[in-house]
Amino acid sequence: MKLLIYPDISDQDVLRIEASFPELDIIRPRSEGEALAYIVDADVMYGTITPALLMTAQHLKWVQANCIGMENYIFPELLESPVLLSNVRGVFSDHIANQVWAYILAFSRGLPRYIRRQVNREWNPEGETIHLGDQTIGIIGLGGIGREVARRAVPFGSRVIAVDPGVFEPSEGVEAVWPLERLDDLLKTSDFVVICAPHSPESEKLIGAAQLNRMKSTGYLINIGRGIIVDLQALTSALQQRQIAGAALDVYEIEPLPSDHPLWGMDQVILTPHMAGHGPFVQDRRMDVFIENIKRFMHGEDLLTQVDKLQWF
Repeated sequence: MKLLIYPDISDQDVLRIEASFPELDIIRPRSEGEALAYIVDADVMYGTITPALLMTAQHLKWVQANCIGMENYIFPELLESPVLLSNVRGVFSDHIANQVWAYILAFSRGLPRYIRRQVNREWNPEGETIHLGDQTIGIIGLGGIGREVARRAVPFGSRVIAVDPGVFEPSEGVEAVWPLERLDDLLKTSDFVVICAPHSPESEKLIGAAQLNRMKSTGYLINIGRGIIVDLQALTSALQQRQIAGAALDVYEIEPLPSDHPLWGMDQVILTPHMAGHGPFVQDRRMDVFIENIKRFMHGEDLLTQVDKLQWF
């Protein structure tokens, strides 16, 4: 079986693949021109495929992407082709869930307020705190990240509910999972609304003015899913009018967020620059997923992280 890797990866990662599958013929082109020559008879590709590469391939059966989000990866020819596609979902789940809880804890203890006072050298202990044991966490999208967020709620005694278009069985820490049609119920019930959903045709602008209007005035919106899921202007207006208590964002409809955007100056907002997935072991985990998928592919089994190309996840 011939494996094409493009763009190239580290020698250390290639050695891991070779150690697991010495029978593989591994090709590592240094340019797309070289990749076009080698992909003609490749069976598997790891990396980023282009329309030109796909059109040139004659034996390609499976592409392993090195990313999670597929909205900018899938193109019409790939969508229509019989080539299998898999991603590396799961490699960031714990890091991103930790980021979510950093936001929740920061809001519950008033840290955005106290950090601003620190910058101004202001000694003022006044401010309310939130008892997490009384709070409901509403998760939109109960995939790997959503489940990790829920699991971390258990020690705090928070109630967790979720909506998901395809998951209906509760997991650890989750009291109930509802279909997406009950999103309004989740918004009205939750103190913290956490968006863990991927970008799909159905999730674009899922949260707009109408949905924000259904949230509690004391509620917080957290988005670590995809920026396009939240209408940025609607969220900005809701925060300016104190319609909701606050928001924490790691992803944005516009990236990078313009330096003159009103969100930067809001005292009830936490902004991070699309870094929630940062953490150790991520590349090792990518290789873990790929190696497991190679095993499955060779044995004719379902891939661990196969993507529904129509849904982009």
